Amino acid sequence: MLKIKIDKESNTPLYLQLYRKLKEKIVDELSADTKLPPIRKLSDMLGINPATVVKAYDMLAQDNLIYKKVGSGSFVAPAAVSAGFKEDKNDSMLNHGQIKLDKSINFASATPSTDLFPVDDFKYAINHVLDRDQGEAFTYQKSQGFLPLRKYIQDYLKSKSIYNNLKEIQIVSGAQQAIDIIAKILLDYGDKVVVEKATYFGALQAFASRKAEIKSIEIKRDGLDLDELEDYLKKNKIKLFFTMQNFQNPTGVNWSREKQQHLLELAEKYNFFIVEDDLLSDLYYTENAPSILKQLDKNERVIYIKSFSKVFMPGLRLALIVLPQKLLPEMLETKYATDISSAGLTQRAFDYYLREGFFEKHISLKRNLFKKRFEVMSEEIDKKLPEEIESFIKPEGGLYFWLKLPQGKDSSKLYEQAAEKGVVFSPGYLFTASSAKSEYFRLSFAAVDEKEIKKGMDILSEVVRDYLGSSDEDDFSPLL
Repeated sequence: MLKIKIDKESNTPLYLQLYRKLKEKIVDELSADTKLPPIRKLSDMLGINPATVVKAYDMLAQDNLIYKKVGSGSFVAPAAVSAGFKEDKNDSMLNHGQIKLDKSINFASATPSTDLFPVDDFKYAINHVLDRDQGEAFTYQKSQGFLPLRKYIQDYLKSKSIYNNLKEIQIVSGAQQAIDIIAKILLDYGDKVVVEKATYFGALQAFASRKAEIKSIEIKRDGLDLDELEDYLKKNKIKLFFTMQNFQNPTGVNWSREKQQHLLELAEKYNFFIVEDDLLSDLYYTENAPSILKQLDKNERVIYIKSFSKVFMPGLRLALIVLPQKLLPEMLETKYATDISSAGLTQRAFDYYLREGFFEKHISLKRNLFKKRFEVMSEEIDKKLPEEIESFIKPEGGLYFWLKLPQGKDSSKLYEQAAEKGVVFSPGYLFTASSAKSEYFRLSFAAVDEKEIKKGMDILSEVVRDYLGSSDEDDFSPLL
């Protein structure tokens, strides 16, 4: 029985007190998969409104500390009690694929290491803008973005066969803000959203914050199972479908051109928007660049997001949205309410950086560097991991591999054992709407060099063999 005390005289809201108390219990005392008290039972026990318990449970679920089973209740997420997830900063960072543990080989982060950032070139761009614009560089920009940058981006998109009106281009502070704003514009309580199974956790958080109903559809090696999607569409009205068409996070899948065309037909037939998050299409390791869904969009069904900062310098927080004209008024209103406008100096400096050709040079260097890391990790996976470990697909670009343990195994438990040996990766549950245990895990090579990849795979292969030789039964004790 949980022993929790709530101070009804405190100025701290009851739901927040309950959230903090439960979080403390989960981190320090409870075992993985422990069932939490039913909402009504806990509210009666504490003498509070059931809605207070619901709100606390929702916050725990959004923080990935619990998962919910329809008809069964709420349970402690397997990885929430492990050593690698115990500290708040590690928990939140790993949820975004950005954890960096001391002395660990980091296969978890999809963010490039800082030594790869083009500091000198961007410093030159900033200094040029400051000399040119003086104090104007620090003024507010229009909410839609710095006009010269938007004009250059329009030409940049044309070079990728994406044609649009200048008014349709919105500058935002990173892809996460783009997803969040789109969710605010399109989603109300109870609206239905479809995502790929699995997908980017930040998108799941944005949709959950709008209290949307999230449906995950199986992803195949050439894109979504569109038969399953249409079966769902026949019975359900959805507002949007969120997708990463190229080097999908976390699977690495590229959608086929045929499936892209079919998806657009479904969007028109069933009247929903497609949110395309184009994060990594520049990091292709074959001769030709992959197809972007927005290139094929003739009926304004695709809301296109392109992040410039993720593989460039993540702290810049800079991305663009191309959206249908009918959504522009709400976009401008919501962007203004969020942060008025994205940082003016950053926009001006990046505009100059683009025009001088620095960005294309940097992406070309990154593509060559990551291709070498990709080849090394691919070879190490084939050579060192047991045959029981399946690769979902051999990607043609991107920053990661999506691997599967034998049926019944839990990648969170493998994570715990690997972290003890100095290797971290991303357990599969991080990419699911349910946060339930997963046999899948993601290995990223963004933050490790070739030497670290080989060393890390030596360690990981040994940990995997030990884990596969052990039993998962009764293995629910937290690592403290």
